[in-house]
Amino acid sequence: MLVLYTIREKGFCTQKQICDSYLLPRQTMNNVITVMRENGLLELSPENSVGREKAFVLTGKGKEYAMPLLESMNRFEEQAVALLGDEKLAALTSLMLEYDQALGQAMQDVETSQIFGTEKISKVLLKMAPPVMLAQLIQALYNIVDSLFVGRYAESGLTALSIIYPIQLLMIALAVGTGVGINTVMAARLGTGQKDEADEYAGVGTPLAVAMWFVFALACWLIMPAYARMSTSSEAVIQDVVTYGRIVCVFSFGLFLESIWTKVLQATGDMKTPMFAQIIGAVTNIVLDPLLIFGMLGLPEMGFAGAAIATVAGQIVAALVVMGKGLRKSPALKKYAAHIKTIFRLGVPNMLMQSAYTFYILGLNLILAGFSDQAVTALGLYYKWQTFFFIPLGAMQTCIVPIVSFNYAAHNIDRCRKTLTTSVLFGLALMAVGTLCFEAIPGPMLRVFTKDMLVVSIGTHGFRFIGVSFLGMVTALIFPVFFQAVGFGLKSSLLTVIRTVCLFVPLGWLFSRFGLEWFWLTFPVTELVTTLVGFVFYRQFLAAPYRETTRKHKHIEHKDAVIQPSKPGVIITIAREHGSSGKQIGKLVAEKLGIPFYYKKMTALAAQESGLAQEFISDINQNAPKMLHDLYLSTTVVQHAIAAQHKVIERIAENASCVIVGRAADHVLRDHKDVVRVFIYAPEEYRIGRVMEVYGDTREEAEHNVRRSDTARAAYYRSISGRDWGNRSNYDLMVDSSIGIKDTADVICRYIASKRSK
Repeated sequence: MLVLYTIREKGFCTQKQICDSYLLPRQTMNNVITVMRENGLLELSPENSVGREKAFVLTGKGKEYAMPLLESMNRFEEQAVALLGDEKLAALTSLMLEYDQALGQAMQDVETSQIFGTEKISKVLLKMAPPVMLAQLIQALYNIVDSLFVGRYAESGLTALSIIYPIQLLMIALAVGTGVGINTVMAARLGTGQKDEADEYAGVGTPLAVAMWFVFALACWLIMPAYARMSTSSEAVIQDVVTYGRIVCVFSFGLFLESIWTKVLQATGDMKTPMFAQIIGAVTNIVLDPLLIFGMLGLPEMGFAGAAIATVAGQIVAALVVMGKGLRKSPALKKYAAHIKTIFRLGVPNMLMQSAYTFYILGLNLILAGFSDQAVTALGLYYKWQTFFFIPLGAMQTCIVPIVSFNYAAHNIDRCRKTLTTSVLFGLALMAVGTLCFEAIPGPMLRVFTKDMLVVSIGTHGFRFIGVSFLGMVTALIFPVFFQAVGFGLKSSLLTVIRTVCLFVPLGWLFSRFGLEWFWLTFPVTELVTTLVGFVFYRQFLAAPYRETTRKHKHIEHKDAVIQPSKPGVIITIAREHGSSGKQIGKLVAEKLGIPFYYKKMTALAAQESGLAQEFISDINQNAPKMLHDLYLSTTVVQHAIAAQHKVIERIAENASCVIVGRAADHVLRDHKDVVRVFIYAPEEYRIGRVMEVYGDTREEAEHNVRRSDTARAAYYRSISGRDWGNRSNYDLMVDSSIGIKDTADVICRYIASKRSK
């Protein structure tokens, strides 16, 4: 009966789909389908089959056989529905939906747990790393192909490329950072089922990319001659810098658009199209480089300009590939300001982190320019080789994030530690190859790009110092990613800033005072100091893991929390100042109205939805200082938690009447009918007294916690909604709770009653 019903309803179905839908043994289903085929009820559907998964359809005989049976079943169901009545049927439907969600989550949790939670870490890393390494290899080709052909065309061109490199990094930081902002907000909206709003942000992205490109291109066109003269005194190099720089900046619209559209696609789960676009773009660049630089196949010899044109052509081709799926319709102009503000709020932290690399490379270039153009060239050639040798390390950085995030949120601190240790050991083994090459064959490596013996001489000395730094670089680069994965945005950001801003340029300037030979000590010393600071942060993390730092009064609900059946009516969202008794008031309102109350239970449901620890979700809006709050909220694990939380709030609201406290629920449910948005406040002195009474804090602790919590809640609300927390225009009712908990609850209930009577 199940087979007949499923195939008739869907038109076709595979054996696997039927087994998965009804949790039936595969062998049992195979026997059933075999018998039905023998009786002429089913037949294969080749056009709907994929690989070994064969699809089946009903034959004419099968349809005749199924019709009376299924019609009889439908009549029985209609009779049963009538006997149950609407109220019982609604409750039954609600419970079945809860069961289906719980079952699906359980199956997903098992799969995820097996991969991230129990499977051997080395095996997981080796499984995840190859695709990431391929993507990074493709990106590296953009950086290295131009240098290969330019170096064979003219030695001055290599110096020019080294000088232009920081500008290109800045361009990438602006483009990718904007894309990250769009990706982050889209992922959050899609996670809560708000596809239209997600598309609005994507639609804003394209005009925003064009505007950023125009400003950046105009600025670069104007400053490029001055920038070139600041970096070198050679007229030949200056001319090359201006020529190449103006072309890659003025025609960088391909890069800006491709970055936006790629992030749009990634937010929807499409990883293949961006990968294909990158491959096509890299191939375009590789093919055009020799044709345009040297003038092959009847094309004019364009030299350095040809290299620049090949680069931007690759970017434009990549943009065209992703445009078809990534381009979205522009929303109304009135929405642009708020949407752009949200995009930049989430994207700027990434821009700043990326830009740090721009400024430290620029700083080192300016220091080396004081010695010679050849010294600048030698440093630039190091960065070309770096892109290859860093591919495995970059893969480790990417792959450990989901593993560490999953296990940290699950309070498996030991597995977090093991993941870090394994990734560092892998990184050391792989980077040891780079160290060996830089120590043993620096000369041949340099001569791949240049025949200038002075560059080779300077670079050989420098490469040997840099090669030593590779081992320290493993921990210096993995530690920030580890701390980002566990949601410690401050530590992650500090390590990056210490390395790129506080150490590289100041140490480079200091060592350069003793001569060019001493300058190269900058690299091993920087990586060593960064590693030592990272170890200090890591020891602090191990000494006080998250599970041991939750407040003593915190109570965590059971993981088996469910959405309670309710009746149609009103949904009350309560935002509150810390110490205003908003939670107690909300609970009392729910009791008076006879409807479900959600506070801790909501975070428990979000924990079930996401697979993350409830404590982690509960403290999302308190885990970072105000200055770095947006950076913290933009991390992958936090965005995953927020999306799960929003999904739960939506499901709770769809279930009918309830009271929801906190979590920006008023914003999440902004498009829902029958929502009453309440904000509870009180004088600070009253709230301090309540915190002292409820939590046993000293007055000093209470004052600190009141201000800290309110600041964190305001920052969280602003990050989620783009609006001001506590602003009167965001709420239907604002109540001063200093009149008393019972009286405040009565005020809210009377307001609800008045709304219903209208």
